[in-house]
Amino acid sequence: MTLRAFTRRLSPALAAAVVLTLSGCGAFEADDKRKCPEIRIDATTADMTRFRPGPGRDVTDITLTGELAGFQGTCQYDDSGVSVDMYLSFSMALGPAAVDRAAEFQYFVAIPQFFPDPAAKQVYTAQAEFPPNVSRVRYRDEEVSIRLPLEKDQSAAGTEIYVGFQLSPEELRYNQTKGRVNSMGQ
Repeated sequence: MTLRAFTRRLSPALAAAVVLTLSGCGAFEADDKRKCPEIRIDATTADMTRFRPGPGRDVTDITLTGELAGFQGTCQYDDSGVSVDMYLSFSMALGPAAVDRAAEFQYFVAIPQFFPDPAAKQVYTAQAEFPPNVSRVRYRDEEVSIRLPLEKDQSAAGTEIYVGFQLSPEELRYNQTKGRVNSMGQ
């Protein structure tokens, strides 16, 4: 059973806690004794469903679905802070309404403690290619590097970095509505 399938069987609040807790397990390594920042997959934006233009919103109208499948990375301290280097992986699938074999999508990396500074959230664009007769691919994007300024010998432990799909307002509403429907057993 996938983490996504598992969390759909839980209440939305408990599901979010499970996703956020499991997302930080063992995926990062530090080069010294200080801990890396906590990387968290945002539960509301962990998956994406894109529909073709128009009013239809059933399964036959889906052009692309995606799930943030995980991350790997390291952090390295120096006298002025910590550098975080990570790779994000996505599971992408073409829907019945897809017209292309390539799909562009966006994802974000955000550090809430630095808001409202514009550097607190970076949005990246990726493109997954689907070979002929293949409708599902696993995509790993290029390395994402983040620099957190810290005082000498200060640890990044407790600093949270959130990752997720950069959704349109309509895609975000769909995710929020889908969670309520699933929690009612429908």
